[in-house]
Amino acid sequence: MRVSTSLLHQRSLDLMQMQQQSLLRTQTQLATQQKLLSAADNPGDWAAAMGMDQLLAQASRYQSNAQAAQHRLSLEETALAEGMDVLAHARELAIQGNSSTQSPETRAVIAQELAGLREQLLAIANRDDGQGRYLFAGARDDAAPFAWTGSAASYGGDDAPRMLPIGNARSIAVGDAGSAVFMGLRTGDGRVQVGADAANTGAMHLQQAVVRDAAAYDGSSFSLRFTGSTVEIRDAADNLLETRAYAPGSTIQFNGVELRFAGEPADGDRYRVEPSTQQDMFALLDKLAAIVDGPQDTTGARAGAQTAMQQALAELEAAQSQLSAVRTGAGLRLGAAQDAEATLSAQTIEAESALSNLRDVDIAEAASRLQRELLALQAAQASHAQIQGLSLFSYLR
Repeated sequence: MRVSTSLLHQRSLDLMQMQQQSLLRTQTQLATQQKLLSAADNPGDWAAAMGMDQLLAQASRYQSNAQAAQHRLSLEETALAEGMDVLAHARELAIQGNSSTQSPETRAVIAQELAGLREQLLAIANRDDGQGRYLFAGARDDAAPFAWTGSAASYGGDDAPRMLPIGNARSIAVGDAGSAVFMGLRTGDGRVQVGADAANTGAMHLQQAVVRDAAAYDGSSFSLRFTGSTVEIRDAADNLLETRAYAPGSTIQFNGVELRFAGEPADGDRYRVEPSTQQDMFALLDKLAAIVDGPQDTTGARAGAQTAMQQALAELEAAQSQLSAVRTGAGLRLGAAQDAEATLSAQTIEAESALSNLRDVDIAEAASRLQRELLALQAAQASHAQIQGLSLFSYLR
């Protein structure tokens, strides 16, 4: 092969440019601390690094959602705990107000305090998360969900809870719809409710009313009329169905319902037995206030108030159980959000480590390579200087 002088010059220049390009790439890697400067450097590692970037971005979003969920659920759990305290205090006041030692004046004060507890519970139900989003409004959480109408509460929120994704194909409810928390309470024992006739004059009052045989209870209404040592069972249209012997304190069972009274009835005293209806917790507190503040100046009125209070206290216990169940669910979801954040944090650390292995430059190796490339470039430059002096004219001189 014939090697010309021009070929030597060109080849020397090409080698120096290659050394300079390699040196520039190493210098750039050291300056940016990035091993992959473009996809051409290593297409496989570049694609893997891009996948890791997407994974980290997704994990960051899920972590933010998990943290937001913890914030909301912590606030909800606190609100529910306060609501349970309100109901517990209402129970104490109701029992205190139902005592025969209370005067009309002291009962009026207790009733006012019960009304204040209703307002306190309403404020809890309308609590927001500090960012204008209401805890118990469901998915429609941009406005206060509850309003007092004078006899009950209206709910303007959504029945579905607000959901946040905290992982692949995994979402968590960051609140509970107020309709499932503070509404939907059943009166009485949940199946039947008992009320005393306002015209009663006897001292008999209800101690317990419960559906013992759900299959036998058809949901109809009936009434009991006491006369002497008998009790008449009548239907909703006041038609006589049955007459039974009755002794004070004995149990009456009819249509799957079991009733137990205390005290002596007067002739003609009547009690209504009806299917339970729905009410909200705010109306229940209002009802407790009305019972406590109601007239109890006669034997019949006192017995009627005790019957109403027995029913209301059972309803209050159901309300406490309902809040407790919701609080338990919120606590479980709070734990799930905390676990999700911990898992995502561990996954992020692993992904960042893998991404570093793919993308970050090894400083020691790159510095050593830079030194070698500098020496190689210097050698190429010295060689090129000598090649430039190779010519026939230089030889002839």
